[in-house]
Amino acid sequence: SPCSLFMADSPREFSPREYSPRGKDVVTLADVGDCVIVDSAWSPQSAPMPSLPFDHQPDDANRPIQTSPPYFCMLVCAVCSLVFLAEIGRNGWGFQPFVCPASCGGLPCYEDGRSCESNPLLGPRVHVMKSMGAKEDAGIFGRGEWWRIVACNWLHVGLFHLLFNMLAVLSLGFPLERRFGWWRVASLYILSGLCGTMVSVVLLPGVVSLGASASVFGLVGATWADIILNHLARGRVRESGIVGLVFITIVNLLIGLTPWVDNFMHMGGFVAGLLIGLMLFSKKHINRRLGRLSFTRLQIVIVLIGSSMFAMVSVGCIVLAVSSGARETLRECQFCARLNCVEITLFTSSPWWSCCLPVNGEGTCALELNTTTVDVFCNMTDVPSFNVPCARGEPGCMVDPEDMASVSGICQRVCSGCQR
Repeated sequence: SPCSLFMADSPREFSPREYSPRGKDVVTLADVGDCVIVDSAWSPQSAPMPSLPFDHQPDDANRPIQTSPPYFCMLVCAVCSLVFLAEIGRNGWGFQPFVCPASCGGLPCYEDGRSCESNPLLGPRVHVMKSMGAKEDAGIFGRGEWWRIVACNWLHVGLFHLLFNMLAVLSLGFPLERRFGWWRVASLYILSGLCGTMVSVVLLPGVVSLGASASVFGLVGATWADIILNHLARGRVRESGIVGLVFITIVNLLIGLTPWVDNFMHMGGFVAGLLIGLMLFSKKHINRRLGRLSFTRLQIVIVLIGSSMFAMVSVGCIVLAVSSGARETLRECQFCARLNCVEITLFTSSPWWSCCLPVNGEGTCALELNTTTVDVFCNMTDVPSFNVPCARGEPGCMVDPEDMASVSGICQRVCSGCQR
């Protein structure tokens, strides 16, 4: 059927075949139902190219962008903040100290002799975190508390932990949701958190973990997917912002190699976010040769590859959830431990930190200093009580009973299971 052509404020009927590019005129075509709107009077010097209402990603920088309000990311920030407030409420409406001020018989304590549990991130006790849903494989597989896989993504260790993750949601999630809509980002955020938690449960057993980091790294992976699909696949590297994203990704993955971060949760969330983004974030762009919106062939291939790989990852997570044999097989991976923590000895004779991670649960530790030995008595929740003697002066056995840091260090190394 004929369509109305709007030029110079006066519409008239025309057939699309009657119009074609002439000379150096710039012609913009856009299919609208059976109509083709043609504006052969537009040129870069006259006015910006009119935006297409069904494409909310601009093909040119000078065209307006239609965006969606980031309601889901706002909800994430609000829910995480309220959940952290509930953590502090359960902790008696107070934060744990950064460092315990004294040592009582080899145990951390307050100056009045009461037992003390520190939290350098300004948060609650470990018991509070575990009771509210922290990742704990013994609870998930042993007691059937599968809700922990979801709950741990909304809890945080401390106020600083919460602020860092919410800033990441603000800087990464808000722009993605404005471009791609709430349901895509919501699907990505939740599924990335679940996948990251499953990877951590399998490859980092016995370690309590919590936080929105898996979902946040899913946003990082989705940003990579956006660049791959909508910039690199169209040959537009200069406008992609890839240099800054490479720097951010490398820095965060390196931070994950320290003993205070669950890097398996980070990497699992990143891979899931990348694959989900490759499935959902492809956008049509104006094909100036065809004069309409279309995907490139490379975009289509990438979407199919991403969809296939995410399907395999999903099946793998289900198998690991139901099969203890599959979990134990993966846990035998000797190299995998290095993906989570690396002891660095650069410029020093001893490591900057210890990659000894607690696998015996939480508990108490007491030291008995003898003339030639130090006896470490461990009363842990997940294993029977035990004691380990070590010769005074040996590496890993040097302790000053008045130095809380050295007492905590030897207790962690021995009682956690690293030196049992």
